Amino acid sequence: MYLSAQTSPEWTSGNAKKWMKSAVWSNGWTVSPHKSVNAVEFACQYHKNKDVWDAAFRFLAEHDLEALSIGNHVIREGKCWATVSEYIPKEVEKGNIESHLRFVDLQYVLWGNEKMGLASDVEVRQAYNSKKDVAFYTSSRIKHYSADAGSFFLFFPSDIHQPSVRGKGELVKSRKIVIKIEYVD
Repeated sequence: MYLSAQTSPEWTSGNAKKWMKSAVWSNGWTVSPHKSVNAVEFACQYHKNKDVWDAAFRFLAEHDLEALSIGNHVIREGKCWATVSEYIPKEVEKGNIESHLRFVDLQYVLWGNEKMGLASDVEVRQAYNSKKDVAFYTSSRIKHYSADAGSFFLFFPSDIHQPSVRGKGELVKSRKIVIKIEYVD
Protein backbone atom coordinates (compact mmCIF):
# COMPACT_ATOMS: atom_id res chain seq x y z
CA MET A 1 0.00 0.00 0.00
CA TYR A 2 1.26 3.46 -0.85
CA LEU A 3 1.06 6.63 1.18
CA SER A 4 -1.99 8.77 0.59
CA ALA A 5 -2.46 12.51 0.68
CA GLN A 6 -4.69 12.17 3.74
CA THR A 7 -1.70 11.10 5.84
CA SER A 8 0.44 14.04 4.64
CA PRO A 9 3.24 11.78 3.44
CA GLU A 10 6.84 12.74 3.44
CA TRP A 11 7.74 11.51 -0.01
CA THR A 12 11.31 10.33 -0.37
CA SER A 13 13.04 9.48 -3.60
CA GLY A 14 12.78 5.80 -2.70
CA ASN A 15 9.08 5.57 -1.86
CA ALA A 16 8.12 7.95 -4.69
CA LYS A 17 10.01 5.84 -7.26
CA LYS A 18 8.30 2.69 -5.95
CA TRP A 19 4.92 4.42 -6.18
CA MET A 20 5.67 5.65 -9.71
CA LYS A 21 6.86 2.22 -10.85
CA SER A 22 3.73 0.56 -9.41
CA ALA A 23 1.59 2.47 -11.96
CA VAL A 24 -1.34 2.69 -9.49
CA TRP A 25 -1.80 6.21 -10.89
CA SER A 26 -2.13 5.09 -14.54
CA ASN A 27 -5.88 4.33 -14.77
CA GLY A 28 -5.11 1.71 -17.40
CA TRP A 29 -2.76 3.77 -19.57
CA THR A 30 0.22 1.54 -20.33
CA VAL A 31 2.88 4.17 -21.06
CA SER A 32 5.60 4.73 -18.44
CA PRO A 33 7.07 7.97 -17.11
CA HIS A 34 10.41 8.86 -18.69
CA LYS A 35 13.47 8.31 -16.48
CA SER A 36 13.88 12.11 -16.21
CA VAL A 37 10.52 12.56 -14.39
CA ASN A 38 10.85 13.87 -10.84
CA ALA A 39 9.17 11.02 -8.95
CA VAL A 40 8.79 12.97 -5.69
CA GLU A 41 7.10 15.91 -7.42
CA PHE A 42 4.88 13.52 -9.41
CA ALA A 43 3.77 11.67 -6.26
CA CYS A 44 3.11 14.91 -4.37
CA GLN A 45 1.15 16.54 -7.20
CA TYR A 46 -0.84 13.40 -7.96
CA HIS A 47 -1.97 13.03 -4.34
CA LYS A 48 -2.74 16.76 -3.92
CA ASN A 49 -4.95 16.77 -7.04
CA LYS A 50 -5.84 13.10 -7.55
CA ASP A 51 -9.20 13.61 -9.29
CA VAL A 52 -7.66 15.79 -11.99
CA TRP A 53 -4.65 13.52 -12.53
CA ASP A 54 -6.94 10.48 -12.69
CA ALA A 55 -9.08 12.24 -15.30
CA ALA A 56 -5.96 12.97 -17.39
CA PHE A 57 -4.74 9.38 -17.29
CA ARG A 58 -8.24 8.01 -17.98
CA PHE A 59 -8.42 10.29 -21.01
CA LEU A 60 -5.15 8.85 -22.31
CA ALA A 61 -6.23 5.26 -21.59
CA GLU A 62 -9.74 5.50 -23.04
CA HIS A 63 -9.15 7.44 -26.27
CA ASP A 64 -7.64 6.34 -29.55
CA LEU A 65 -4.77 8.82 -29.49
CA GLU A 66 -4.05 8.34 -33.20
CA ALA A 67 -7.64 9.28 -34.07
CA LEU A 68 -7.98 12.35 -31.81
CA SER A 69 -8.50 15.51 -33.81
CA ILE A 70 -5.80 18.18 -33.87
CA GLY A 71 -6.54 20.91 -31.33
CA ASN A 72 -7.76 21.22 -27.75
CA HIS A 73 -9.81 18.67 -25.83
CA VAL A 74 -11.21 19.72 -22.44
CA ILE A 75 -10.76 17.09 -19.74
CA ARG A 76 -11.68 19.19 -16.67
CA GLU A 77 -12.79 22.75 -17.36
CA GLY A 78 -10.04 25.19 -16.29
CA LYS A 79 -8.00 22.45 -14.63
CA CYS A 80 -6.93 19.99 -17.31
CA TRP A 81 -6.98 19.77 -21.10
CA ALA A 82 -5.18 18.01 -23.93
CA THR A 83 -3.70 19.64 -27.01
CA VAL A 84 -3.03 17.38 -29.98
CA SER A 85 -0.59 18.68 -32.58
CA GLU A 86 1.41 17.54 -35.59
CA TYR A 87 4.47 19.53 -36.63
CA ILE A 88 8.08 19.40 -37.75
CA PRO A 89 10.35 19.63 -34.66
CA LYS A 90 12.71 22.61 -34.47
CA GLU A 91 16.48 22.62 -34.55
CA VAL A 92 17.87 22.85 -31.01
CA GLU A 93 19.03 26.46 -31.56
CA LYS A 94 15.49 27.53 -32.52
CA GLY A 95 13.56 25.63 -29.86
CA ASN A 96 11.99 27.52 -26.97
CA ILE A 97 13.27 26.96 -23.45
CA GLU A 98 10.32 27.50 -21.13
CA SER A 99 8.64 26.95 -17.78
CA HIS A 100 5.10 27.16 -16.43
CA LEU A 101 3.81 27.99 -12.94
CA ARG A 102 0.09 27.15 -12.96
CA PHE A 103 0.07 23.93 -15.00
CA VAL A 104 2.21 20.82 -15.26
CA ASP A 105 3.04 19.69 -18.79
CA LEU A 106 2.52 16.01 -19.57
CA GLN A 107 4.11 15.58 -22.99
CA TYR A 108 3.69 12.38 -24.99
CA VAL A 109 5.08 11.90 -28.50
CA LEU A 110 3.07 9.27 -30.38
CA TRP A 111 5.37 9.26 -33.38
CA GLY A 112 8.14 11.30 -34.91
CA ASN A 113 11.79 11.99 -34.30
CA GLU A 114 12.23 14.45 -31.50
CA LYS A 115 13.77 15.02 -28.13
CA MET A 116 12.96 16.94 -24.96
CA GLY A 117 15.45 18.94 -22.94
CA LEU A 118 15.89 19.95 -19.31
CA ALA A 119 17.88 23.17 -18.89
CA SER A 120 20.09 24.46 -16.10
CA ASP A 121 22.09 27.68 -15.67
CA VAL A 122 19.37 29.69 -17.37
CA GLU A 123 18.84 33.39 -17.98
CA VAL A 124 15.38 34.86 -18.40
CA ARG A 125 14.73 35.86 -22.02
CA GLN A 126 11.07 36.80 -21.52
CA ALA A 127 9.57 37.28 -18.04
CA TYR A 128 6.68 35.13 -16.87
CA ASN A 129 3.38 35.93 -18.60
CA SER A 130 0.57 34.96 -16.21
CA LYS A 131 -2.09 35.00 -18.95
CA LYS A 132 -0.15 32.48 -21.05
CA ASP A 133 1.47 30.71 -18.05
CA VAL A 134 4.92 30.76 -19.60
CA ALA A 135 8.38 32.26 -19.19
CA PHE A 136 11.18 31.87 -21.74
CA TYR A 137 14.89 31.41 -21.12
CA THR A 138 18.29 31.00 -22.71
CA SER A 139 20.73 28.32 -21.60
CA SER A 140 23.93 26.73 -22.80
CA ARG A 141 23.36 23.68 -20.56
CA ILE A 142 20.51 21.49 -21.74
CA LYS A 143 20.30 17.74 -21.25
CA HIS A 144 18.25 16.26 -24.12
CA TYR A 145 16.38 12.96 -24.05
CA SER A 146 14.91 11.02 -26.95
CA ALA A 147 11.10 11.17 -26.94
CA ASP A 148 9.25 8.10 -28.19
CA ALA A 149 5.93 6.35 -27.73
CA GLY A 150 7.31 4.21 -24.90
CA SER A 151 7.35 6.97 -22.30
CA PHE A 152 5.93 10.36 -21.38
CA PHE A 153 7.53 13.44 -19.86
CA LEU A 154 6.27 15.53 -16.95
CA PHE A 155 7.48 19.10 -16.59
CA PHE A 156 6.73 20.77 -13.25
CA PRO A 157 7.23 24.50 -12.47
CA SER A 158 10.84 23.85 -11.43
CA ASP A 159 11.57 22.03 -14.72
CA ILE A 160 12.84 24.53 -17.26
CA HIS A 161 12.41 22.53 -20.42
CA GLN A 162 12.91 22.59 -24.17
CA PRO A 163 10.22 20.55 -25.95
CA SER A 164 9.75 19.75 -29.63
CA VAL A 165 13.42 19.60 -30.66
CA ARG A 166 14.50 17.62 -33.70
CA GLY A 167 16.13 14.30 -32.90
CA LYS A 168 19.11 12.80 -34.69
CA GLY A 169 18.58 11.42 -38.15
CA GLU A 170 15.79 12.05 -40.60
CA LEU A 171 13.62 15.16 -40.25
CA VAL A 172 10.06 13.88 -39.93
CA LYS A 173 6.74 15.15 -38.63
CA SER A 174 5.81 14.45 -34.99
CA ARG A 175 2.41 13.85 -33.43
CA LYS A 176 2.27 14.89 -29.80
CA ILE A 177 -0.26 15.23 -27.04
CA VAL A 178 0.39 17.80 -24.33
CA ILE A 179 -1.87 17.59 -21.32
CA LYS A 180 -1.95 20.62 -19.04
CA ILE A 181 -2.68 19.61 -15.44
CA GLU A 182 -3.38 22.15 -12.72
CA TYR A 183 -0.41 22.56 -10.35
CA VAL A 184 -1.33 22.66 -6.65
CA ASP A 185 0.98 24.37 -4.13
